[in-house]
Amino acid sequence: MRIFYRNNGTISVFLSLILLPVILLGCLTVDASRVYLSKVVISDAGEMAMNAGLAQYNEILHDEYGLLVMDKSPEAMSNELEDYFNTSLNGTGLPDAEDYDKILDLLTKKFEAINVAGAEIYRTDVEKQQIIEYMKYRAPVCLTELVLEKIGELKNTKTMAEAMEAEMDFSESMEDCQKAFEKALESLDILNQAIESFPSEDSIRREMENTEKDYKETVSRCLLMRELIQRYDEKSRSTDLKALAEGFIDAAKKVNLSSPESRTTFNAYIDCLYYMNSVTDLGGVRKLLEEYDKAKEEEEADTEEGSETENIVDATEADREELEKIVKDYQEWQNKIEGYANILLSRANEKISSHHNTLNSYRETAKTAKNAAKTSYDRLEDVKKKLQKAREDFGAWDGKNNELKESGASANMDVQVEEYRKFFSSGNGNSDLKDLEVLMASVSSDEGFFGDILKVLDEEKFFGKSIASDSADSQMNKYMSEADSAVRKSESDYTAIENVRKNFIRNYEHIEISSSYSKVSINGDPFYQKLREYCNEQNGHGSQSNQDAANSDLNQSGSASTSAESMEGYPTFNWGNPGVTLPSSKAGSNSRTADGALTDLNGNSNISDSSARRDSISKFRESIGAASSFLDGVDRIVADGLENLYLAEYAMQMFSYYTVDKEEGQTRPDQGIISISGYSLKGHKAYRAECEYILWGDQSSQANIRNTFMLLFGIRLLFNSFYAFTDAGINGTATAAATAIANVAAPYLIPIIKVAIKLGYAGVETANDISKLKQGYGVTILKNSSTWATGGGDNTKGVTFDYSEYLRVFLNVSLLAGHEVDILGRTADCIQVNEPDINLLNSYTMLAVEAEVTTRTTFMRKVSELGEGGALGFPEDTYPITYQSILGY
Repeated sequence: MRIFYRNNGTISVFLSLILLPVILLGCLTVDASRVYLSKVVISDAGEMAMNAGLAQYNEILHDEYGLLVMDKSPEAMSNELEDYFNTSLNGTGLPDAEDYDKILDLLTKKFEAINVAGAEIYRTDVEKQQIIEYMKYRAPVCLTELVLEKIGELKNTKTMAEAMEAEMDFSESMEDCQKAFEKALESLDILNQAIESFPSEDSIRREMENTEKDYKETVSRCLLMRELIQRYDEKSRSTDLKALAEGFIDAAKKVNLSSPESRTTFNAYIDCLYYMNSVTDLGGVRKLLEEYDKAKEEEEADTEEGSETENIVDATEADREELEKIVKDYQEWQNKIEGYANILLSRANEKISSHHNTLNSYRETAKTAKNAAKTSYDRLEDVKKKLQKAREDFGAWDGKNNELKESGASANMDVQVEEYRKFFSSGNGNSDLKDLEVLMASVSSDEGFFGDILKVLDEEKFFGKSIASDSADSQMNKYMSEADSAVRKSESDYTAIENVRKNFIRNYEHIEISSSYSKVSINGDPFYQKLREYCNEQNGHGSQSNQDAANSDLNQSGSASTSAESMEGYPTFNWGNPGVTLPSSKAGSNSRTADGALTDLNGNSNISDSSARRDSISKFRESIGAASSFLDGVDRIVADGLENLYLAEYAMQMFSYYTVDKEEGQTRPDQGIISISGYSLKGHKAYRAECEYILWGDQSSQANIRNTFMLLFGIRLLFNSFYAFTDAGINGTATAAATAIANVAAPYLIPIIKVAIKLGYAGVETANDISKLKQGYGVTILKNSSTWATGGGDNTKGVTFDYSEYLRVFLNVSLLAGHEVDILGRTADCIQVNEPDINLLNSYTMLAVEAEVTTRTTFMRKVSELGEGGALGFPEDTYPITYQSILGY
């Protein structure tokens, strides 16, 4: 008891100290519980209000298109939702609602329903999710056949296209070889003609020796003599004109113009010049008569008449006759020898021209041969590169064919590859390369040989002038100038001229013929003979009829491609003026167009013309390439694009397309033209042109359908070409026709003609396919002999794709290519056009609510007053609660 007495009053004091905080805590706990309970009630009321708003969905969009959107915007329903909120908040309609209200006493201070930005149905991510949800349980039924069976037919598209591209590359390389052959043969013919007509080395050597001899002797002597004659001006001091004239006559008689270079003739002519200069200086030869007549007149004046006079007259007449004879003889001999200098010049010129012409002809032939040899070698080098390129391209084709074999789709292409494998391993393709090397060595030797001969001929010179290359006139002018300089200080006789000539001819440069190469005849060369055979233009039997048939096929292909580009007869709905605001204009979608290369097959259809043939093949190649590029990745549709399948199937099942009213050539009944939701499609504004718009987005419905058929044309051409390239029967027919057109002796030309013929077949078959697709038929995807229509088969049997199935694939491929926003935006456009009274731009799939509610408290204000001036923040008997929430479908 002592212990208790010792603590008398202590417990009471302690209890008094802690009792107040405990009471305060209890009071606050009571109010806090009420606040948390209020929050739960407010949250439930908010959700019920939002659910009430979401329950007011648009029944037309839901029933016809499977889309859930509120019939009005959240802001428009704000008052109505506030009523729902308050009713739920206060328990209106519940039993004992008054007691419920006393417990919480909730009061709404502010309520607001808000439009949620980005929750409009036209927003592609929102639209996408609703479509996927709608199609999850509907699409699998529709897609089973398409996905599991038919799309599998397209899985080797890229490999097919690559194999055909490889064969076309190979065929073009083979034709390049043929073109290189023709160019090489052209220069080889020139070379061969030059070789065969070129003189022997002995003949050239003899001609050059004769040239040296004639230049040193005849040319040099004649020119020196002539220049000395031209410069000679010596004369006699004698005044005996008669004696001088008689001296000239005697000297002239020794001039033999037939031997102008002889010592006698030259010296005699110099004497003639000596006397002529003297006679001329004394007044000329006729002065003899003049002086005689003058003397006679003077003598007659001094003489008397008689017999003596008669004797004098007789003597005088005799003297005059003698003088007249001298004058006559002088003039005659002067005329005879006056051309001596020209004879010397002419003789020299004759030798110069003769040797120049001969050596120049050798030089030109050698030059022609050298250039032809160089050109031939370069062209043979090109032939070698082309042959190697053809071999490489064959290897690429072989590799692509092996890839097809692995997938089981090679068919007859493997047989064709094996044929050319033998061609390059043991046939002409192998031997041609070996024979080519031998011919190139021969041509190279000829180029060296003729180059050396050309150099030798150019270096045969006199006074620096090439006898072979410099013209005869330029040589003559040079030699005359040199001769003039040489005789300026020379004596005027033959001996002196010969001494001058010895120095003069030292300027002659003679070259001996030598070459480290040999002249090799190519006339019998094996590869040269093959080139003649390959390039021999002879039409085979039936060539013209085969050409006409092939050209007809190419023309039909061009016409079919043009038809695929036409917009005639298609629906005309204008998406640029639909009468409503299109959601895609807000979503930012972009239109596309089909590649023009798909249907650009028109051109000069002349299979026998290389340029036209190449142009046709190039156009087919571009079309096939564009189709293959579009289908690239089609095998990913199932693996990577399940959502895309749903989106594409939604478009196809909800909207119309061009052949929606046709089935196997018949018009479908109206009751059968309905959407997946059971609504008729015929009432749609853009009936028969909606899915095409979703795919392409052009404002013109006609353009969208045209784009679809352009793509269809390219894809059908791709598949038909593949069959034409791999079918044994078509290959045999094409080979026979190509052989007739190309000439059986042109193995390098046959492949490309065969390719052109096969592509023509494929083009004609494609025209038939497009016609059937337009009629609502399904067309066989991968053809065989029984489904090849132009061969008598039925192209609507087997595994087929009709227009709608191709459109499904196109939509899926477009989605895989990243055009999801565009396609979803245009899907919304179609809905908006069909339902103009519903504004998709203001159709929301979510709503948000903000509210401020107060709940009554009992103790919080009292506790707050304990603080100075209500410092604890509860000045009233209520506690404010803020509520925010968002909810959607």
